[in-house]
Amino acid sequence: MAAVLRKLIQGRLPALAGVLCRRSGNEGHLFLNSSGSTLMQPRCGYSSPTESVIVEMDKATGVALLKLNIPPVNSLSLPLLTELAIVLDKLEMDKHCRGLILTSAVPNIFSAGLNLFDMMDKPNEHYSEFWRAVQEIWIKLYGSSLANIAAINGSSPAGGCLLALCSDYRIMANNPHFTIGLNETRLGIVAPFWFKDTLLNTVGKRTTEISLNLGALYSPTEALSLHLVDRLVPETQLLSAATEEMGRWLQVPDHARQITKSMIRKSTLEGLLNQREADIKNFVEFISRDSIQKSLQFYAQSLQKQKQHIHPPSSSCRQQISSVTFARSPWYSLIQRS
Repeated sequence: MAAVLRKLIQGRLPALAGVLCRRSGNEGHLFLNSSGSTLMQPRCGYSSPTESVIVEMDKATGVALLKLNIPPVNSLSLPLLTELAIVLDKLEMDKHCRGLILTSAVPNIFSAGLNLFDMMDKPNEHYSEFWRAVQEIWIKLYGSSLANIAAINGSSPAGGCLLALCSDYRIMANNPHFTIGLNETRLGIVAPFWFKDTLLNTVGKRTTEISLNLGALYSPTEALSLHLVDRLVPETQLLSAATEEMGRWLQVPDHARQITKSMIRKSTLEGLLNQREADIKNFVEFISRDSIQKSLQFYAQSLQKQKQHIHPPSSSCRQQISSVTFARSPWYSLIQRS
């Protein structure tokens, strides 16, 4: 049966392909750690070595609670993306893990998006590695075989919104100070085609057209009315609501849910998989231009001066600058789209 299901979902959906067969294996699994070496990891008891990604596994239910933990804004840096990819692979291979709840360990922020300093003053090889890592996280989350619920406990612009959009169901804390959306165009940039396609599949063509053209950021109530999120709850009830909702998803037999999800999402995933190298090449060519580098440096310097009025520069300060600056930079305006 597992072999038949594997053939049904294999296609070009890497996160789903083979997961049923892998889950019928040994009591422990071999994984790559951050340095590229292998280690034996017992199932249902692991987290990132740096604790940038915290995993709490409920063995009784098979549900993993994954928390992003890079204060102050969960900036999506290359190290964080790498750690997140490793953890997601572990969860996919764990035959006792059936569901994933994605949230943040940082108050008031889900994720503020990509890290600017991974796109500044680096060799082209780094830019290529960084963008491939961004692609990889989207592929793993959007194509995950696990029931995937986003518990959005803070603001989620740009790349943070993309993480939430990858889930099967989104529950957001009903705090009017929180916002969510793909706001790139408001700030002079263009969302990549696979960002666009993910939003389009969630809220429909007309809402996507308005949202991306205006670079809109929505309050929780606005996001609910547009079906950008599926449910609002008080902040104190967010995780309990996500756990309750996960129970509903896990009532469906895994193989039926996984195959259905594959049928719905396969064409969107293939859109990037078929253009992945070209997308990376375009990103590297654009981000390495002198004019773009100067623009990024200007924004970084101006924001760092603003932060110095509050407190001296620090690594946390640099991360906060990075996320805000990325949203204001025009680095992606010429990258190819479908």
